[in-house]
Amino acid sequence: MNTTSQKDFPLILLADDDKFTRMLLRQILEKDGYQVQEATNGEECLAAFTKHKPDMVLLDGMMPVMDGFACCTQLQKLEDGVRTPVLMITGLDDQVSVDRAFEAGATDYVTKPIHPPVLRQRLRRILKAKWAQEALRESEKKYRSVVNNLKEVIFQADTGRRLIFLNPAWTEITGFSLEESLGKRFLDFIHPDDRQLHDSQFRPLIDGKKEDCRYQVRYITKKGNVAYMEVYARVMSALDETLIGISGTLNDITERLRQEKHLNAEHATTRVLAESATLSEASLKILQAICENLGWTLGELWSVDTQANVLRCVENWPLPTVEGSEFKAVTQQMTFAPEVGLPGQVWASGEPIWITNLAEATNFRRTLVAAKVGLSTAFGFPILAGDETLGVITFFSRELQEPDPDLLKIMGAIGSQIGQFMKRKQAEEDLQRQNLILQAELNQAAQYVRSRLPIPFTGTVSTDAKFVPSLQLGGDAFDHYWLDDDNLVIYLLDVAGHGVKSALLSVSVMNILRSQSLFNTNFHHPSAVLTSLNRVFQMNESGDDYFTIWYGVYNRIQHSLIYSCAGHPPAILLSEGSTTTPVKQLGSRSIPIGMLPDMDFHDEFHQIQPGSTLYIFSDGAYEIHQPDGKIWGLKAFIDFLTDYKKKNTKNLDQVLHHLHKLNANKALDDDFSLLQIEFNCC
Repeated sequence: MNTTSQKDFPLILLADDDKFTRMLLRQILEKDGYQVQEATNGEECLAAFTKHKPDMVLLDGMMPVMDGFACCTQLQKLEDGVRTPVLMITGLDDQVSVDRAFEAGATDYVTKPIHPPVLRQRLRRILKAKWAQEALRESEKKYRSVVNNLKEVIFQADTGRRLIFLNPAWTEITGFSLEESLGKRFLDFIHPDDRQLHDSQFRPLIDGKKEDCRYQVRYITKKGNVAYMEVYARVMSALDETLIGISGTLNDITERLRQEKHLNAEHATTRVLAESATLSEASLKILQAICENLGWTLGELWSVDTQANVLRCVENWPLPTVEGSEFKAVTQQMTFAPEVGLPGQVWASGEPIWITNLAEATNFRRTLVAAKVGLSTAFGFPILAGDETLGVITFFSRELQEPDPDLLKIMGAIGSQIGQFMKRKQAEEDLQRQNLILQAELNQAAQYVRSRLPIPFTGTVSTDAKFVPSLQLGGDAFDHYWLDDDNLVIYLLDVAGHGVKSALLSVSVMNILRSQSLFNTNFHHPSAVLTSLNRVFQMNESGDDYFTIWYGVYNRIQHSLIYSCAGHPPAILLSEGSTTTPVKQLGSRSIPIGMLPDMDFHDEFHQIQPGSTLYIFSDGAYEIHQPDGKIWGLKAFIDFLTDYKKKNTKNLDQVLHHLHKLNANKALDDDFSLLQIEFNCC
């Protein structure tokens, strides 16, 4: 097809043995903007058609070598010949010649002598019709291409709910070919347990009670696997509004639901751990949360009996059936040594294990009772605290399920999270026992809190600190330590209130941060640390166990500081030799840890000049009640630090001495914490 001239300059192939006729027609055609290629007989016309791909052929009926009728017949056999219109030009006006022209494939005909207006009208009409057909074919081609390449299934069903159209996406998601599927009912592919749901959605469409519907159902693939799809269906009506069938789309949502289930199970477990005071309180809730979110039938918690060196079942989320009680009774009587049964295998390996078919498992000790209950698939994962296995959790499903590596990975992480929870609760219990001593000997307790504070160090980065609680015990805490050779963690937190409770919370946070025991947290990213802390430490009903924190990570190679804060005063960075902002406040608008469970925290970045000094402090450093009743305030404190820096004074006792002079009372009203970080020249 002539692509360069179509519509703007259509190419006409003119075949006539009469030179005068060709000259006349050329003049008419070129005057109207057409391009013209000539041929003197049918054979030349065929050759010219193949070479030039014209938009239309004007063909004389009577020519030597090969007449126009034979030529027209041969044109239909060439590439694009059927789609190229042919206008026969002949001096014969009898019905036989007209019939021959149309039988040969001609689109229309005109007779000699040529009447230019008639010719022009015929040409425009025929070409417009040709272009309209081409546009329609192209549109249909694009539509068909779109339908065939869609990832979602397009379907049509008749009033008997038999499938009459499916695009190739159907085969991709179900495994069934179109030939295997067309003519069958859509219902035949739905999971038996979901067919009633499907019927409740489809029947109102057939009965004319609804125009469309959207719902989710399980379906069975050709391999026998259970998968999920979202169905959108709408009635198809004739022009007289008579129902002729149902059409719509099907989207496989198996992977999306799988990931959602995994995420929901993980979040539910984290929430249970955050809300539970002990493992015994959390264990049943964890089993139930995972079973309900994943759609599994039974969960078991096995604890390590260190003296007997066996696993004992201490909790399960039971089957709500008589057979389930029998399975539970059998389980309660059993113990598992390392490498024996699913719990023992998980214990020995320290890794999650999946059993696809319990009936075929050689090292499964409860095969008969599991078959009686209808359990088909199982997996287990260890409860780990470092290299120590504290227990094993196992789950069972009635449906035969293929191994899910992503699920095992998540469950492995949950096992570590539970292990950390157990260790943390053990640590908290230790702290509670210590609290009995701390209540009687607050001075000794205060010394203990101080012992948790970091020791100043010098080098490329030098640190110093001053901590004075308003009572024997305070709620402030801070720390600095190297995450690795290049990255230094710096933080200061301020727990609401004073005394033992605040001190315990601050120490608990310090221990968690120092041991890096926050689950799934990158301690190089301050916002991630604050988000995890906010998830773990939520405010109780009395509303007094929240805290503010400023947390930063300094990279000594790049001289960069990344930080985030939660309701805490800004850190103050004093830079030597800076001509722009020698005093920089490093902070952001945010709320304290524990006030809102879903709070987002954000990282900020700052480039550190050598010779700069960073001050991190609690609000007790500047909320000083002066004798005149006024509060000293943050601005005055920053001005004092700036002057302190200019004097090159490095004794923080002078800062404390100045605050005592300003304070109207003997003791400070709030805990005082000040952390000084000097970024020395390399």
